[in-house]
Amino acid sequence: MKDRLCVTIANALGLSPDEVSDATSIRNCQKWDSLQHFVLILAVEQEYRVRFSSKRIPELTCVSDIREEIVRLNASQS
Repeated sequence: MKDRLCVTIANALGLSPDEVSDATSIRNCQKWDSLQHFVLILAVEQEYRVRFSSKRIPELTCVSDIREEIVRLNASQS
């Protein structure tokens, strides 16, 4: 079973969770375009109850970067 982040991103992009991994990015996923990027970011923010800075949002272009940012934000809240 895929983890929560991959499922969230898959749902936002209209993909199967099996099509999403930490290597999935805006560069290698045809459905991840500039508009879907913001849909995806909003979905992740809602699912994880985090808020990405407007400066970081354009930089979060692969699943592994998003995962690392969630960890960083959660650590800073502790």
